[in-house]
Amino acid sequence: MVIPHLTENYGASRDPPEKQAPMCTVHSFPHNIDHCLTWARSEFEGLLEKTPTEVNSYLCNPTEYINAMKKAGDAQARENLERVIECLDRDKCEAFQDCLTWARLKFEDYFVNRVKQLTFTFPEDASTSSGARFWSAPKRFPRPLEFSVDDLSHLQFIMAASILRAETFGIPIPDWVKNPSKCATAVNNVIVPDFQPKEGVNIVTDEKATNLSSASIDDASVINDLTRKVEDCSSKLPSGFRMNPVQFEK
Repeated sequence: MVIPHLTENYGASRDPPEKQAPMCTVHSFPHNIDHCLTWARSEFEGLLEKTPTEVNSYLCNPTEYINAMKKAGDAQARENLERVIECLDRDKCEAFQDCLTWARLKFEDYFVNRVKQLTFTFPEDASTSSGARFWSAPKRFPRPLEFSVDDLSHLQFIMAASILRAETFGIPIPDWVKNPSKCATAVNNVIVPDFQPKEGVNIVTDEKATNLSSASIDDASVINDLTRKVEDCSSKLPSGFRMNPVQFEK
């Protein structure tokens, strides 16, 4: 109950900020649905909104962009350049089949390869430096998925991801992709490389860490190499090429 001039009104106080889960928890050790939703939203925005926007920033004024990255000379600048190169080179899409392949390989990366690497680095019987079990509550020991076109959730991931990817590259979306049987046939033609976990991979476990990427010994030197690569990538693009960032909508 609010009494004028006597009690505090609702606008006089603010709710405390929501506590955010550590980055390592969200990306490697989720243990509730909120962590999974936060991770998914982060990946959506990074791949479909932030990276295309970063690409366009470079393409609109290459010289100014490169100079800004060199001037910054830090890990963030390095990561920005790496995302631009990845989008315009290794993961570049020119036809819808490229988008479908990208989506299928993303599924493998997210739900198979990363899990295999995580459980290789930290086996189920792993212990901490103090001797306690590493995979003790609230951590949950993960299991890799086995992709199947017969699993509707798997196929829907591929369908949605490939359509969104096509939108960012301005690629026409064929009607058949929304037909589960036709989409399944196309997905089965994608060649998925075998994955072998690697020794010495650093997976962040520090809950106070704010960056999951490994630090570079000399970011400035790496940035110089990356700027040459991004210039080479852009020289192969059609005149006037721009990407279409996709904003998340509920």
